Amino acid sequence: MPWDDMAPPPFAMLDDPLAYILAAHLRQRAVCAVLRRFATEQSAGRTEADRLTAYLTGDLRLHHEDEDLDLYPVLRRRALPADGLGVTLARLGEEHRHGAAMADMIVEILSAKPADATVNIEVAAGEAMQAYAASEMRHLALENGVVLALARIRLTRPDLKAISRGMKQRRGVVTHDQP
Repeated sequence: MPWDDMAPPPFAMLDDPLAYILAAHLRQRAVCAVLRRFATEQSAGRTEADRLTAYLTGDLRLHHEDEDLDLYPVLRRRALPADGLGVTLARLGEEHRHGAAMADMIVEILSAKPADATVNIEVAAGEAMQAYAASEMRHLALENGVVLALARIRLTRPDLKAISRGMKQRRGVVTHDQP
């Protein structure tokens, strides 16, 4: 998959935070496909490895903060007891923490021997990449199918504006509607 397909969503999408999060999820799926390819080929070109490392240490962490600090807390307040979101959101938050540890390990693998044009990926490292990708795909299915679906129903316009504002602040995007 070409890296052009994995560019971050445009900042203009931050005005619609749920659409931005969904676009970030599509990007995560593309990253998982690249990780699977690395694992299968047992190698990665330095440029791709560096781009993936930058994503895992930058954009992915911002995305998790978007969800953990903005989306999930607001959704917890708006959800109805019948939605049963408390356990789901707690699980997703824990998966973020576990996934971050796995991502750190992948970054370490991909950052080895930075002067080399190709990163050789040992079988065990490839298995870890496959496991991470599989875990992320399950995680994304739950977020897209349950969390974002309920967010579209439960969140108010002021909620969405607040989420948008937090996401913009995290990225250093100046807005005119900030208090």
